[in-house]
Amino acid sequence: MENSGGNTLIKNKLQLDDVGVVIPTFNEAQYLTKLITSLNNIGFSKIWLVDAESKDKTVVIAKELALNICHSSKKNRAFQLNLGAQQLETEFFLFIHADVCLTDLNEAFFLRQINSANFSFGNFKLQFDNKYWFLKLNEKFSYLKFDAFQFGDQGLLVKRLAFEAVNGYNEKLLFMEGNDIVRRLRKTFEFNKMDSKLLVSARKYKEIGVYRLQFSYFLIYFLARIGVSQVKLKKHFKRILGTN
Repeated sequence: MENSGGNTLIKNKLQLDDVGVVIPTFNEAQYLTKLITSLNNIGFSKIWLVDAESKDKTVVIAKELALNICHSSKKNRAFQLNLGAQQLETEFFLFIHADVCLTDLNEAFFLRQINSANFSFGNFKLQFDNKYWFLKLNEKFSYLKFDAFQFGDQGLLVKRLAFEAVNGYNEKLLFMEGNDIVRRLRKTFEFNKMDSKLLVSARKYKEIGVYRLQFSYFLIYFLARIGVSQVKLKKHFKRILGTN
């Protein structure tokens, strides 16, 4: 049996209940409701929020939205994502940041992905909630499959078997855990750049400055690739951004 895209489908079709959603949070009260509404509209029911002791109303909102909540002892995205995965017994995981929205996606889209025999993992293209020309250019880079352009804000839909085969996210990383797991996964599994977009907040670009933030991202990526330690990367990042 084949779908309209020509991918062979497995015989026993999976449903959305076979996808567990993991959302790492720290002070995400402003964005959480919008994300959860979009997930509920699609039909996801197994949603875990992994919170790293937020100081705002993130957990309060999560309880109002009847989410499953796991409290993380560390403010470390890789640790939080792995912790969320441990709460689930689903065939697939959808790892997603709290400041995105799945407005252009639907149940049929996800069912096509998880029921394709050729699909092990993939991420999304991006669309910023800001029309500034530099961010529009950034969106185009997210369409590419080069390792240098794969990051956590693009989400990750991954089969449990593939996720476990690479031992999940690398909890030693303070930065670029999303880039790292994509690079490790694609050594063994086919990488799918899914033909759909996540609507992502441009909040950090607004707060810090488009060029300054993008320069810091490029620098951190370059330094990480040449082996600079994560502790030093964190110091560089804070110095560039002018934070403590």
